[in-house]
Amino acid sequence: MLFQETSKIVAFLRAEIPTEDIAKNPVVVHPHNSSRLVPERLPPATIKELSVLEPAKAVRATTEEWIAILAAIAVCSFFWHPALYVVAVVLIGSRQQALLILGHDASHYRYLPTRWQNELFANLFLMWPTFASVEGFRKFHSTHHQYTNLPGGGNRHIWYTHDAAGELEPNWVFPKTKLGLALVLLRRASFVTGIFWIVRGLVGTVLIPSSHWMVAAKIAFYSSVAGALTLFDAWAAFLLYWIVPYCTWHIAVQYIRIICEHSAVESEEEEYAITRTTIPTRLESIIFLPRNVGYHLEHLVSERSVLSSARPAPIIDDA
Repeated sequence: MLFQETSKIVAFLRAEIPTEDIAKNPVVVHPHNSSRLVPERLPPATIKELSVLEPAKAVRATTEEWIAILAAIAVCSFFWHPALYVVAVVLIGSRQQALLILGHDASHYRYLPTRWQNELFANLFLMWPTFASVEGFRKFHSTHHQYTNLPGGGNRHIWYTHDAAGELEPNWVFPKTKLGLALVLLRRASFVTGIFWIVRGLVGTVLIPSSHWMVAAKIAFYSSVAGALTLFDAWAAFLLYWIVPYCTWHIAVQYIRIICEHSAVESEEEEYAITRTTIPTRLESIIFLPRNVGYHLEHLVSERSVLSSARPAPIIDDA
């Protein structure tokens, strides 16, 4: 059974990704179109206006995230204190999520206008540092849009939300008590899930088909990082300031985000019961939901389009 499941996963990863340049050829059926029909739509002019790429904004956002990461490392190293290190872990882990969110935009061809630039620069500065790839993320995420909350949805494979019978796993059944939710997040943030994500991401980048020049760039990237860490004797710092935040706070906020997006959503219309929009405070937008990722309902159905409100059911059961 395990061999069969592993073979299925490997076959899926090795399947070729369509080579049509969606960004330049709008006639091609977009792989992120939803299979669901949404009753309410934004005016086409509004969709067109919101769909205009802003490369300068994308580069600025990427630069801001890396400056925040480097500043957290520098301040914590210079004024070392355990409490300050905890703050640094939270900030860096949140910024790692922000990098992946920008990488998510690249998977939709919304980062840079030229495809090779979109793929290469998103991988270099967003995905490869966080042990993922644009190609790999796109492979799973496209099915998340096509079959949201349905058996073929990519989230079921990435997050293991359902069992073989199609029923929600206990960890994904909501609402929960405050203690139950805390225990789920603590278990996920206790390194094991993070290490699994790192291994899964690195293996996936090998199995998922990429162009030869992208494979060469990937090898050069990881080799250069490993060489630099060895040359400057910085492996301990890498573990302290990158792996620990990744495997703790970053994992926790990723689970918080996905719970906000899809758990215990209620609506009289089925199409609006698949996800919700979460409006954070300024602090919450920095720590939990950066780069406007909370607008998930609008994003998920923007191809068909939106602006209706799914009524949020409680995530925490206070009873």
